[in-house]
Amino acid sequence: MKKNTTSLVLSLLSALLLVLGYSCKKEDVKQQPISQDLTNVTDKKPLDPGFVENDMVLFWNQKASIVLTAPNTPPAQARYFAMIQIAVHDALNSIKPKFERFALLNERKKSASPDAAVASAAYWTIKKMNLQGTNPIDQWYAESLSTITDGQSKEDGKTLGEQSADAIIANRSTDNFLQANVQIAQPEGIAPGEYRSTLPFSLPTMPKIKALHQWGTLMKPFVTETNNQFRPGAPDPVSSATYVTEYNEIKTKGAKVGGTRTAEETEIGVFWVERSSIGWNRFARNIISSKKIDAWRTARLFALMHTAMVDGVSGCFEAKYYYSYWRPETAIRLGDADGNNNTTGDVNWLPMYIESPNANPAMNLYTPPIPDYPSAHANFGGAAAEVLSLFFGTDIISVNQTSLTLPGVVRQYTSISQAARDNALSRIYVGFHFRKACLFGEEQGKQIANYVFNNSFREME
Repeated sequence: MKKNTTSLVLSLLSALLLVLGYSCKKEDVKQQPISQDLTNVTDKKPLDPGFVENDMVLFWNQKASIVLTAPNTPPAQARYFAMIQIAVHDALNSIKPKFERFALLNERKKSASPDAAVASAAYWTIKKMNLQGTNPIDQWYAESLSTITDGQSKEDGKTLGEQSADAIIANRSTDNFLQANVQIAQPEGIAPGEYRSTLPFSLPTMPKIKALHQWGTLMKPFVTETNNQFRPGAPDPVSSATYVTEYNEIKTKGAKVGGTRTAEETEIGVFWVERSSIGWNRFARNIISSKKIDAWRTARLFALMHTAMVDGVSGCFEAKYYYSYWRPETAIRLGDADGNNNTTGDVNWLPMYIESPNANPAMNLYTPPIPDYPSAHANFGGAAAEVLSLFFGTDIISVNQTSLTLPGVVRQYTSISQAARDNALSRIYVGFHFRKACLFGEEQGKQIANYVFNNSFREME
């Protein structure tokens, strides 16, 4: 019997690392063909690209999204995406400096082909980080290069792109990623409101996992000064009236059994449960598709957005473990012992959505094993939405958005903030977060994005 229990624990931990995407690998890339040659650059002639179409930037952004759907923790996924997009941005701005560079600061190749530089930067960042998995990145790269006229300009672009990849990898080589991106068993909280493990880690035979508990303290930010720079105020005390209101809301709205969600709320919950880096990247692409934006500005937008998202989630994890607040799953199951006479517990309560299903239902991981406050998912959305609003100079934009977690459904948005708020509140509907965690997570993401936007990748004077 003990042997079977140990086997189950090891199996579940493996599943957790897969779902949370534990990845301490090196770093790599691959993709598919571009529709046309956008360079037409004469050999060795100094390049003044003028308006360069963004096809190659979009092509490799899409390929990065494909590569990064492989299992990774959401913060690791955000870090990788930011690095790939920064490499692309820096490569272009080393040909013609329009915006501030991040890692490749002193290189300049005016005659380099922009398309070759973009393809090479993305390819080599993915390849050297060993991220490609089973994706045909060498084929994608060859197809990309086949659309560009052979010559010195193309070769210069290839060289420049690899230099940009090397620069961002070197820049982040001391960011403590390997130490931060781990799951470790930790002591449980004991007082009402203190974080303790959710199922199945709450079972007596299971280790008490606190996922990524060192990310917020160890991970070096990309742009913000520290991870606690935008830490929000404390969550509500369990004894407060506000807590009771939010407790009762998620107890009904987020319940697996007997929930009072509307059909619309259920759709929002499942639609937005998709991994944030992938979903918000698609949202940005959907906006770009209706705009006339050149390669430089497109690359800058992706660099800004993904950098804001990774700095946002790092700040969020710092706050999560600073406050170490319990999840609704724990709070409701222990509701009769929380010291508040206005909360009614339910020892069998479960969230609507299963974060990580298991072949053995008793081992289902319903709630992500991370403290409630603030919500990282809402933080991601707040950060992405703020960058998009600042970049386009408006919140009012028509977007049709799809989701990998609800295939075939298209949600229409008339503002960026509307999408961000749906994304935040979705965590109530799936049963993962109290309302304050959602709203304050979104706001923290916005604050960090505003800082990133105003302090990096700025237009050159």
